[in-house]
Order: sequence, then structure tokens, then C-alpha cells
Amino acid sequence: MSTKESDIGADTFRKVLGYYPTGVSVVTGHVAGDGPVGLVVGTFTSLSLEPALVSFMPAKSSSSWPKIQSSGAFCVNVLGVDQAEVCRQFSMRGGSKFEGVDWRPGATGSPILSGSVAWVDCRIEQVFDTGDHQIVVGRVVDLRVESDELPMTFLRGGYAQLQLPELSATPEAKPGGADMAQAKLAQEVAELLGLDAFESKAWIETREQVVTRLIIGYLEAFLGRFDEALDVEMPPRQQLETLLMVTLNSMRDHAAAAILFQSERSGLTLGSSSRIRDLEADYRRRWATVIEQGVIAGQFDTDIDPRMAQQFMCDAIYSTAHWFRDGGRLTRREVDDMYIKFALNVVTR
Repeated sequence: MSTKESDIGADTFRKVLGYYPTGVSVVTGHVAGDGPVGLVVGTFTSLSLEPALVSFMPAKSSSSWPKIQSSGAFCVNVLGVDQAEVCRQFSMRGGSKFEGVDWRPGATGSPILSGSVAWVDCRIEQVFDTGDHQIVVGRVVDLRVESDELPMTFLRGGYAQLQLPELSATPEAKPGGADMAQAKLAQEVAELLGLDAFESKAWIETREQVVTRLIIGYLEAFLGRFDEALDVEMPPRQQLETLLMVTLNSMRDHAAAAILFQSERSGLTLGSSSRIRDLEADYRRRWATVIEQGVIAGQFDTDIDPRMAQQFMCDAIYSTAHWFRDGGRLTRREVDDMYIKFALNVVTR
């Protein structure tokens, strides 16, 4: 479906153009009296072979570009996939962007950033004024590839990672093993984060962000299922059985996220996600409330500690995510029944 020119909004324009991946580079310059300056661009491209020309398009609102322009030269530093912190630092407004960043001057005096995949040192050839950006044409003075690392790319509002072409045009599929585990994890990422298949493959963040978002998605899915299944009129024992079954079903459908919730949560940076803290508190409150009601009703042992009982039951239940595989001696239903009976024995008189 097309959009008429008069109806094009900034959000629509940004969303549609976001389907086209772009590289991520830092354009640097050295200004007499001011020292090194730099800005992040996603518009760098080659323009001509004879003569060797390149181009990029800084926004007119940029405070760094006028300084670089005044120097008459610039260097394009192509960032690698492991330079997300460098990208964030140069994306900030104000502050010392070069603090802690190693660099050396190129032929034009413009900074070459250590760790860049490649760099292209240029003299400014022409600058064109158009829309809310300018088009800068640079004549290449010197250039070099520094490493074989993959470059950083930007796609659909986030950083993505390219994959080099396979040596074989028709690689053989490997049944089972790590490939199947990765496919399972990718499927869970797509489902829990609301992505389609294409987006889940293009989507990449730091490991901690992946773990954080998977845990949030898992807890939200679990709590939603429990709210649907719970009847407050149920006696406490039946409520606990419902809670246990919802836990087992959620663990079965999102095994990778369940494992991360049990084994990786404590390793996340303190305060990294207030959303996780809120969901965890809600998650544990559901268990404690059901157990406390059972104690008050005389159905559960009055000497138990609800928090310890909940932790003991969950540790035992989540262990199945590590070892259970369909097709073994026990069926999933048999395992579920066994663990529900075991958990009820923890709190029953």
C-alpha cells in the first residue's frame, strides 16, 4: 500500500526506510583550538571511483558537523559489531566524546579510531544543502582495512549483525544438537518479544539485554496465564495445583527463558531493569498468597515459610527444563503429575 506525498509523516518515513540496513560509522575531524570532534552517521557511502569520492549526510541540527566542516577534512571510521559503546559515546550530545578513546591522526589530521574495521580519510570536496540535512562529498586521501571483524549495521530501529555468505550454496542441515537449540531460542525470542521471523534474526543486543528481555517476556506470559486460569473461589490446594500447572506449561513452552530466569537472573546488573523487579515481586507474591491462604485454612502445614517453600518448589520444577526431552522413558504429563505431587507434599500436613 502506497502513501500519498501529502500524507507522509516522519514516523511512517522512518519506519519504511528502516527496512533498509545501513552501516554505522563515526565521522571525525580535528579543529585547531578545539581538538578532536566526531559524530555518528548511518549515511556513509561510496560515490565515485574516478576520482575516488565518498559521501555522507549530517543533519543540519548537528553541533559537531560545522566544526568538522571548518577543518576542511574528515575521516570516516567504520565501526565493528563489538563497538556499541563507542557508538553510544559519540551519539551523545555534549561531553567529551573522545574520553577513553584511543586514536591517531590520519594524513589530514582527522582522528582514526582504534578498533575500527576500516577508515577513509578525506578532504572536503563539496557540500550540498537539501532538506534538513546536508550532503557532504569527500575526496579520498588515504584509506585502509584494519580488521576482518564484521561491521556494525542498523536495521529497523536497532543494531543488527551481518552474516558472511556460506562457502557452500546448499549447506546440509544438521538435525538435533546445537542447531536445534538455537532455532528453539530464536523462536522464543520472536514470540516473547513480538517479532516476526525476519526481525528475530536481525535483532541483536548485548547478552544482558537479551537475558533481561527474555525474562520479562517469560514472566509476563506466566502471570497472564495464571490470571486466566485462577478462580479466587478455588480452595488453596486447588489454587496451588493451578499455579504449579501454569508454571510447568510456561516452562515447557519457553524452556530457554525459564532456564535463564532461574540461572541467570542473579548475574544481571543490579538495577538493570525495574520492570524485572516489579514482575518478580508479583510472581513471588502469587506463590506466597496461595501458600499463606492454605496455612490459614488449615490445608497446609502451619510451620512452613511460604518464601522458602516457593523457592524449593520452583527449584525442583525448573530443573526439568534442563534435562527433560520428549521421547524419553517418561511423558511430559507423567513428569508434570510427579512434580505436582512432590510440590504439594512440601506444604501439606
